[in-house]
Amino acid sequence: MAPNTKSNAVIQSCIGKTVLSCLLIPLLFSSNAFCAIRAVQAGNAPHQYNIKPANVYHVSNNRSEPLLTIFCWTGDPKTVFGLWKTATVYLTIEDEDFYIYKGENASHVVHLHQSLQQSWFSFLPWKEKSISVSPFNMSCVGVFSQSPYSLRLDLRQINFNRLVMFATGILIFMVAPSLCKKVVFHYTTGTLVGVLGSILIIVYLTSRLIPKKSGAYAVLIGGSSIVFYLIRSLWENLYSVLREYHYYVIAYLAASSAISFAFCYRFGPVTNTRTIQLLQWGLQLCGLYLVFESSEHKEGAMAIILVTVVSHNFPGSWWARCRTLWYQRFPPKVRMLTEDEYVEQTRIETERGLKELREFSKSPNCNAWKTISRLKDPLRFAEFVEGKSHLSDREVLDYETTAYRENETWTDDESDEE
Repeated sequence: MAPNTKSNAVIQSCIGKTVLSCLLIPLLFSSNAFCAIRAVQAGNAPHQYNIKPANVYHVSNNRSEPLLTIFCWTGDPKTVFGLWKTATVYLTIEDEDFYIYKGENASHVVHLHQSLQQSWFSFLPWKEKSISVSPFNMSCVGVFSQSPYSLRLDLRQINFNRLVMFATGILIFMVAPSLCKKVVFHYTTGTLVGVLGSILIIVYLTSRLIPKKSGAYAVLIGGSSIVFYLIRSLWENLYSVLREYHYYVIAYLAASSAISFAFCYRFGPVTNTRTIQLLQWGLQLCGLYLVFESSEHKEGAMAIILVTVVSHNFPGSWWARCRTLWYQRFPPKVRMLTEDEYVEQTRIETERGLKELREFSKSPNCNAWKTISRLKDPLRFAEFVEGKSHLSDREVLDYETTAYRENETWTDDESDEE
């Protein structure tokens, strides 16, 4: 019995080592090590179709196994007016038993399909029912499913979300120099960084609990796909999470915001000039990144970024010289006022000036005693400040008489010439 017992122990040890190796090898190497578990089934030759915008393509599979179907979009030529042009592929399917791939051409899609089918993590639902493709270059989308579905390509000449992103990027780039000097910006940014940075602290404290061995690091690297999947699932189910666990979310935001604001208040806003300049550059880089990502026309986006950077750093004296040369070469046309327009503008400007004088005289900035000491008739000025006319009745009568006599003189001269 002893030899049999020993041989059984050896067999069990070999089986245990084999099972342990099967569990650790995928974590120590890439995910492609499981090619024997999920292999591509033979006989599934992909079907390829060229699609056009606004057309709906219905696909039904009569086979008992999933089928890979590839849809390719050739793209439109690039134009200056296509900066915010976008193309999106929408998939309509009832169940979740499908895989969707995006590639530059059909062979790229087939390669992605084979890689995913050979991967250990192919059970993870990397599934989106809307995929953005390039509106200018050739793009292919592959759908691997057994259920019937429909596919549509939506082509927008101007995507207003991209347009808003572009305007936001330009605005951030322009206001960054003045925004980085405001105290409110420092406190708001510090609080936001504290709220987001607390998540990294939790991840760091969790990583301290993992044993410092090569196998543990392999688990972390191999589990990056799972972490990405969890983050994506959390983002897609954000509404349900906020609805069911809103008390925990509010408590976390309140606690992290209070602690972050306390740290910012303790150390105060940034006062170092170089630090403020670094913040400005970082904020401007974020704005330029938004401009670059707002357009699929990358050449046009880069041209706008270069023009924005050059114009922002262009010397002010050179701008003034360019404006002077422009006005000398193309002088603006000046239209002379008519007599009625001149009289009306005089009346409006006079009333505006008198109103401003009254408001200044009533304000604390006016030194009343010093002003009265310089006036010949302080009582008349006081009545003017209280709302009376700045002209007396005699002055109005003299003005009207003089105007009437001048009008008569011009009339007599004209009659003599006739």
